[in-house]
Amino acid sequence: MVELSPTLVFVAILFSAPLQFYLSARSTSDAQFYLHEFVQQVREVYGRYFGAIFGGWDLFEEEDEVEEMGHGKMPNAGEEETVDEDSLGEKGEVGRDLFGGSDEPRHPRPPHIKYRVGQVVRHRIHNYRGVIIAWDEKAKAPEWWIKKVHGDVPVDEPNYTLLIDTRDRLIPQIAYVVERNIVLLSSGAIVHPLVKHYFESFDGTCYKSRPWHKKVYPND
Repeated sequence: MVELSPTLVFVAILFSAPLQFYLSARSTSDAQFYLHEFVQQVREVYGRYFGAIFGGWDLFEEEDEVEEMGHGKMPNAGEEETVDEDSLGEKGEVGRDLFGGSDEPRHPRPPHIKYRVGQVVRHRIHNYRGVIIAWDEKAKAPEWWIKKVHGDVPVDEPNYTLLIDTRDRLIPQIAYVVERNIVLLSSGAIVHPLVKHYFESFDGTCYKSRPWHKKVYPND
C-alpha cells in the first residue's frame, strides 16, 4: 500500500475545496466570504496536524474567523429595541463598539446578511420607519440589554442599527433590531438629525454613505 506523506495530504486538502465555494457563490462578495471561510478551515486543519512538525509556523496569518450564523427565535415582541443615551456617543451617534458601533471593516461581507447600510426599512412589530446605519453578524450589546429585550432566548442572527424616523417618534431615537423584525421599504427618506452624519445623499430608495462610513461597509 502506498503511503502518502503528510505534505501531500495537506496539499490535497488545500486544493480540493475552493471550486465548490466559487460554484455556489452568487456574487463576488459571496465568493470572497466563502474563500475566507475556506482559508480559516485550512488554517485549523494545518494547525491541528502540522503545527507540531513546523513548530507552530502559521502559513495563513489572516484576520479573525468570521463566526457562523445560527437561527435564533423571535425576541420578546412587546419590548422596544431602542438604545439608551448612556450607550451613545457625545453627539448621540453609536459608539463604544456596541450596537453596531465598531469601526472594524465588515469585509468580507457574509452572504447571509440580508439588508445593507443605507436601506430604508420598517419595523414589523412597532411599525416605525428607519434607515440602517450599521449591522453585526449577531448581537453586540450589554448582557443586561439583551436580557431585557430578548429574555433568555439567544439571538444568533444579524442585528441592524437604525435611525428611527422622528415622524414616528417625536424624540430622536436609535434602535438595534434583529433581522426578522424589519422589512425593506421601496422609497421614502428618513427624518433624523444624524442622517447627514452617516450619509451624503439619497437617491430615492437608498442612502449613500460618507467616505468614512463606506470604509467600514465597503461592500454595502
